[in-house]
Amino acid sequence: MGWRFWENKKKVDEEHTLVSLKEEISQIIRKSDKVEEDLKKIENKIDNKLEGINHQLENNEEAIQKSLRLEYKSSQEILKKLNQVNERITESIDYCEKYLEFEREKDSFFKERNFILERIIQWLDDIDLICEKIDGHEQEYWLQVLKSWQKQIVESLKMLSIYEIDILGKTFNHEVAESVGTKKREINKDYLPYEVVNVLQRGFILQDGTLLRKAKVITIEEKERTGAYEQ
Repeated sequence: MGWRFWENKKKVDEEHTLVSLKEEISQIIRKSDKVEEDLKKIENKIDNKLEGINHQLENNEEAIQKSLRLEYKSSQEILKKLNQVNERITESIDYCEKYLEFEREKDSFFKERNFILERIIQWLDDIDLICEKIDGHEQEYWLQVLKSWQKQIVESLKMLSIYEIDILGKTFNHEVAESVGTKKREINKDYLPYEVVNVLQRGFILQDGTLLRKAKVITIEEKERTGAYEQ
């Protein structure tokens, strides 16, 4: 009797233990399911995060590519403008060199022209002096030749835009002439005040009015000399 009681008790204890084990196993399974569910949620969150990061990376890559394209285009435009500036600088240097060469040629031309002008005007002065000294019918031929040369020289100077100052028979003007002497008035002849009665050396001006050389003249003697015309 006692043996069976012990056996029954043992059996009850084993059943109770088995139930406890089953309950623990069920709790472990429920916890495992809960953990698995939480892991899935975490995994979903991670996937969402990764998807967002990938999308952001794609956007950033697109933005970077766009920025690189813009920088490339901008660099090409800058390079084009630099090439244009370089071409202009080269053109400016060429222009400066040509301008300097032109200035050198112009200076040389003016020096040669001034030398020739001095010679021509000097020849005209000499011819004027010779014509003044020639007298007599036997010298008429040479006088006509010299007068022809005078005319040709004056016309040649006009072709160079150099003109003789028209001052003979006009009132003395100190701006274009220099008085080197006076002449007494002739009786019964009218004169302008300080009239130029003889041109000893012709005066010349350029086409723009610039004075090239003052004339040297003789003026009529005035009763009251002021000296203003003897400059």
